[in-house]
Order: sequence, then C-alpha cells, then structure tokens
Amino acid sequence: MDVTWQPFELHEDTPEEGIAVAEYFGRPREQVERMQERLRTRAGELGLPFASPELLTNTRKAHILSEYARDEGQLEALHRELFRANFVEGLNLADDEVLRQMAARAGLDPEVAMASLERPDYRERVERSLERAREIGITGVPTFIVDGKYMIVGAHPYEALRDALRDIAAEQR
Repeated sequence: MDVTWQPFELHEDTPEEGIAVAEYFGRPREQVERMQERLRTRAGELGLPFASPELLTNTRKAHILSEYARDEGQLEALHRELFRANFVEGLNLADDEVLRQMAARAGLDPEVAMASLERPDYRERVERSLERAREIGITGVPTFIVDGKYMIVGAHPYEALRDALRDIAAEQR
C-alpha cells in the first residue's frame, strides 16, 4: 500500500503569529482544556508524546517546505519533525527559525530549504492540493482516501481504521 501525504490547511485563516486555541474556536478555555485532555489521554494510550498546543498557528509555510522535502526524498522525516514541533514542543510552524530547525533535524540543508519557501512552483503545488481537497469535500484531518473513491475522515481507533480498510478490500474482490 502506498501512502502519499498531501497538503491540507485545516485553519487556513489563522494568522502567522498564531491565535490562542480557545479564542480561535470561541469556546471557554475550560472546554478546550477538556478536549485537549481527551487527546492527551488517547495519545498516551497509543504511547505517543502529546502536549496540547496553546497556540493555533498557520501552516502554509510548513506545507511549502514539505513540497521541497518531497522533492529531496525527505518528506517523511520532515513530517515527523513538524508534528513533533507542533504537538510535542508547541512551536509556531509559521516561524522561520522553527522551520529552519525542523529542516535541519530532517536532514535537509536549512538554507536551501528556507529559500524554497519563495519558489512559485512549491506554492502552486500547495494551492492545487488545497483546491483539490476543497473540490472533493475534505473538511477534517486526518482524511484517508483509498483507491481514489473511499474517504475515511477523522482520527479513529486503530481497530476501526483496520476494519474499514478490510471492508474496502473485501468490496473490491
């Protein structure tokens, strides 16, 4: 099975400097904290480190950088670093210094990687991907598209995802 990561901005209207999660969603801080606690608990059950980000940040630059990493064969490595930066370290993915550090940690030349943020071809790739996502109705993350026609949206328990993929495979026989 081939897995292909595609850019998608869940909150593309987020300013680069970020915005407090509770403020963005217009919910009381206590409600957001309960939601984040559920996420921390689920991550802990899976043995994953997770620190609820206080700040929702704009990810456009990170997606552009990811397109450069894709061309360099380092997309998986960069994604791991970007996820760690956001969900474990609580860093702002719109901050150039953070992106430079993540590029270096992923094994990319940080100066060349940062220069890629100005390349129109990478920006266009991200724009096309976002447009395709809108066209097919993607509204949440993660979204898995299987064989171009089955869509599984949301973070599901492993067993539910496994069963859905088995059902898809059985249907195709």
